Amino acid sequence: MNIKHICYLFSALMLLTSNGTLSDDKVQQIVSMARDYCGSCHSMPNPNVAPKKSWPRIIETMNEIALKKYGKAIIDANQTRDITAFYYGTAPENLPVLPYNKPSDRLAFKQHVVGATQTMPLITNIKFAAINGDKSTEFIVSDMSNNAVFLLSKENGKWNEKKIADISTSVYADIIDYDGDLDKDMLIGDIGVLPYTDKQVGKVFLLRKQKGGTFSKEILMDGIGRIAEVRAIDVDKDGDLDIIVAAFGGGDSGEIFWLENQGNNKHAKRSLLNVTGALNIIPWDINNDGHMDFISLISQEHELFMAFINQGNKQFTQSVLARGPHPMFGSTGMRLVDLDLDGDMDILFTNGDAYDTQNDLKPYHGVQWLENLHGKTFKYRDIGRFYGAALALAGDMDNDGDLDVVASSFMNDWNDPKRQSMVWFENDGKQNFIQHDLIAKPASIASFELADVTGDGYLDIIAGSLRLDLLFKMNNSSDKSKGAKPSPTPRIVILENMGRK
Repeated sequence: MNIKHICYLFSALMLLTSNGTLSDDKVQQIVSMARDYCGSCHSMPNPNVAPKKSWPRIIETMNEIALKKYGKAIIDANQTRDITAFYYGTAPENLPVLPYNKPSDRLAFKQHVVGATQTMPLITNIKFAAINGDKSTEFIVSDMSNNAVFLLSKENGKWNEKKIADISTSVYADIIDYDGDLDKDMLIGDIGVLPYTDKQVGKVFLLRKQKGGTFSKEILMDGIGRIAEVRAIDVDKDGDLDIIVAAFGGGDSGEIFWLENQGNNKHAKRSLLNVTGALNIIPWDINNDGHMDFISLISQEHELFMAFINQGNKQFTQSVLARGPHPMFGSTGMRLVDLDLDGDMDILFTNGDAYDTQNDLKPYHGVQWLENLHGKTFKYRDIGRFYGAALALAGDMDNDGDLDVVASSFMNDWNDPKRQSMVWFENDGKQNFIQHDLIAKPASIASFELADVTGDGYLDIIAGSLRLDLLFKMNNSSDKSKGAKPSPTPRIVILENMGRK
């Protein structure tokens, strides 16, 4: 819940004016108020982005947020009534339903279950690691249900899991040689708690590799907003690795900052932007000046891609690369990839988050990319609609020389066997994509990797299940349902790419 809902007001007023349903004086009063609190930070939502039944609660939430944030209501009962009536009257009864995919014979995949099953798997992150050498097949697994970080490795044809640290709410791992001793250490971002909160519960851990393959655990920073991602970058070009943090936060606790490495395990915090909803930190020397910049996808009411340009003096300037179409867009993540193979980096991204004011499946969720037009501007390109899209990665799945896209969903109708937790989009070589089913079970996949783990020349998929739906249902004291206890389901699966059928 956040201030974005105040902006529904301004969108409604533009349409109300054209319909003449309110007097000019009243319209001007509310428009003036909306301008005070909305600004021009994002586009205003159309009533069709949520079903009719949801708008009264959305507008009520707007008032609650304003009351908490400003200590007073920003619209009175009559204004609330008029706005609610407008949205309720013009919104659709239900949102459009996405069609099912047609059966495909393009590729075959064989599913292998790895490790134990659980009734509520909570795999938040899977990251290719190669901890024990570039030729090793290893992945770092953040497992919130077991309050631990595991090393998943394949030895003699068998998959093994080894716990390397007790960290209760790990959500991201950056694999780096942090101390320059020629082995692989790990930065771990700990969100602190999954439900949305403004409490300062985030932590940054360093897992430092020791002789014998074990890892020591150090807290580099705590008492910060809920962390989404941490990345090690030599910001100031002094030969050591600094740390950039995306603290998603909640309420007013979110921020983007960097920790300057001052040696001797000391770090100085350098604030960059106070903002709720930061999802990613991706290093990228955008202007090719030799100083490492980075970009961040910022969700919540902002829904924008922000570039942080390194000025070379420990200072950054900020530039908005692109914005989402409305504040309920639900951004979930991005990756840099040269999707069209033209020599520059494009931005592949997903939107699929609806764990806020109402969680109806959104037909505008899906996968898309921003085509890099020679480093100056970006052009939006659609790939395909997909409920609850959480992550998309590019790879040549069918070995035809172009980059296809694999995507996962963490929010879908899991009672419908035709709704997928993973799909892949086949590239025709001209960046036109056809969507194909992959798997429906296990449900709710937020993280995965693409790697040839079988050595047959085809990219396979290593994926983990994150049952946020079950977690939030369990934590929701207002949900009094007494349904049957969920059956154990896989935590981690390998989808072996068998090639063309």
